[in-house]
Amino acid sequence: MGNLDALSVARYFVELSATSDENDLTNLKLQKMLYFAQCKYLAQEGKPLFDDGIEAWEYGPVVRAVYSEYKKCGAFPITAFDDVHLPSSGKPLPKSIKAVLEEVWKKFGRYSASYLVSLTHKQGGPWKRYYEEGANAMIPLSALKAVGE
Repeated sequence: MGNLDALSVARYFVELSATSDENDLTNLKLQKMLYFAQCKYLAQEGKPLFDDGIEAWEYGPVVRAVYSEYKKCGAFPITAFDDVHLPSSGKPLPKSIKAVLEEVWKKFGRYSASYLVSLTHKQGGPWKRYYEEGANAMIPLSALKAVGE
């Protein structure tokens, strides 16, 4: 697997959202951005962007560690201030990874969380295939890779 954790990727999305005219990066939207980033990177590089698994929760794909870190924000946008107390992984993201994340942000960042939920809930998609009420099943990397192709 790679050596990034999803929280490092999430923090970069928080940075990117801070440059938006209107920050609407809630935890729900952040989860979808992580999902699309993982899918794209898997398809492009043939390996995962981050080691954390993605689970199928009621409102779509979720990285549990990132959800837990930002759940204190509730339905409010996450800002850089929410990150100040977080320990740093110590490793800055490589430019090549930042480029992928910026591409994902450019493509999906302008959409609302509810629209992104509708995209992740598409018939036949990984979330739809693996979601079981109350189970929070893990979505396999092979299913995520197919989304990014």
